[in-house]
Amino acid sequence: MAEFPFQPLFTHVYRKKGLEECLRTNKGYVQIDSGGYRAGFDRSFCEKPEALDFIERIDTLMDGGQILKNGDTCYVSRLIWNGKDVVVKRYNHKGFIHSARHTIKKSRALRGWLHGHRLGMLNIPAPRPLAYIEQYKGLLLWTSYLVTQYVEGQKLYDFLRDGAVGEGERSKVIEQIAELFGRLGKHRITHGDLKHTNILTTGRNAVLTDLDGMKVHRFNWAYKIWRAKDMARFLRKTDFPPVLNDYCRMLIFGKSSAGGKFGGDFEEIRVSDWTIHVRKDFPRRDIANLILSNGPSAEGQGRFARVRSSDYTRVYRCGVTFDGVEHELYLKRYLYHSVWDFAKRLFRLSRANCAFKASLMLERSGFDTPCVVGLFERCVGPFRTDNLLLTKEVTDSMKLGAYLSQFCNHAGKQRLREKRRLITSFVETVGRMHAEGIFHGDLGQGNVLVQEEGSGWRFFFIDNERTKKFRRLPAGMRLKNLVQINMFRRGISNTDRMRFFKSYLRENPHLESRCSEWAQKVITKTNRRLQRKFLFENGVPTRKQLRRKTGRRLDRGT
Repeated sequence: MAEFPFQPLFTHVYRKKGLEECLRTNKGYVQIDSGGYRAGFDRSFCEKPEALDFIERIDTLMDGGQILKNGDTCYVSRLIWNGKDVVVKRYNHKGFIHSARHTIKKSRALRGWLHGHRLGMLNIPAPRPLAYIEQYKGLLLWTSYLVTQYVEGQKLYDFLRDGAVGEGERSKVIEQIAELFGRLGKHRITHGDLKHTNILTTGRNAVLTDLDGMKVHRFNWAYKIWRAKDMARFLRKTDFPPVLNDYCRMLIFGKSSAGGKFGGDFEEIRVSDWTIHVRKDFPRRDIANLILSNGPSAEGQGRFARVRSSDYTRVYRCGVTFDGVEHELYLKRYLYHSVWDFAKRLFRLSRANCAFKASLMLERSGFDTPCVVGLFERCVGPFRTDNLLLTKEVTDSMKLGAYLSQFCNHAGKQRLREKRRLITSFVETVGRMHAEGIFHGDLGQGNVLVQEEGSGWRFFFIDNERTKKFRRLPAGMRLKNLVQINMFRRGISNTDRMRFFKSYLRENPHLESRCSEWAQKVITKTNRRLQRKFLFENGVPTRKQLRRKTGRRLDRGT
């Protein structure tokens, strides 16, 4: 699994301060220390007089509610209080040593209260904590109670064994679980008891419950050890498709379970002087023969049709049929810019190989790219003469620039609201990429494909040969991506740009203290690029070009 981004110190302090707010009386919470009880309540749940009444009657209320679990360790009941549907979990007293241990390390209810608020601040789905209650006898913790908002959903254990669940719904839940694991990994969080009964499926997302054993790890090596335990627990009695099984095993071992530098999803084939890596679920021999026999050296012939591309690439579209299904594929051939570029690639990965690895990295990080089918590299002696990348077509998609232009051609409040939602969704995606340390080499309108999905959108990133992941994203690369996005002119108003920047800051809160500085940097650099672009398109030489031609420096006013 890719390395996790560096967590800035001030972000950690911000979250710590937010958790401290939950442990004192203020506008949002009320703390109680009376009659052998210590408790904290969310004011939206109940105020102090009602809280005292709730504490006195809590066992009676639980007995009169819907009992969800009654075991030796804990007792769980669902009930209604102040018009709120809540779940109360009582952690039972189990002896002197057990109580002494939890007195020292904090009660399970208090830990669940804090971890619930922590996940809420990180936008990770979990039941909202409404109260915690600790009962003491002298200095010894006796019992504790955790009150959370009731979440309507089905336990993952039951969902997997429900014969009425369709394959589409099942696949959607699998994606939600993978996204949940990715969010936990981003913040180095482990659950401690990641069994199927502690995950709820609500249709909208996968919700994590039973948080008292959760840990937040400062060091990556510690996180990997506990993550492996979480995944091993999760895979017991599993009923998941191979894709999620492989993903969980990759998290256990910290790398692809099948080994190999390209992971277990690809098989290597050697034909003559070609080295081919083809995805296992595609007809490997057929694709290899297709590439080699109808090679793109014969433009527009065979099964290949040339499509528009840049000067230093050749892109072809072709169709492959297997298992009775027609698959539209794109083959991209990377050309060398110059002799120096050819010499440089003797000691570096080919551009196709860079795009191949970057696409897989984006997939592992939870971002969409066209599905990579194969990597083709041809070597004659020490020289790499050809490199190509084969990907699947993203069906029913459109380039982001063209998609935004549609909103200019159709007026109306509904279309305006859709445009704003689209921009916000795209910004949140880019913000998450940057928060995870990912830089896209060319984030132009033509390199982002938009696909409608229900009431939302999916964004597919293409041309990934310069996409990289860092432990901490360099400021210059962050600025470059923001300027590339700010270059979008058609269909974007200044209000949209400000809305874009505010949404971006929500995903990268550590920039909020310098938001004005960053906004000015983006505007200044964008204006420079637009000016150079205007001069180039109108045939006017720039000052740099004039200096090269005349051999002397020009004043800025010239």
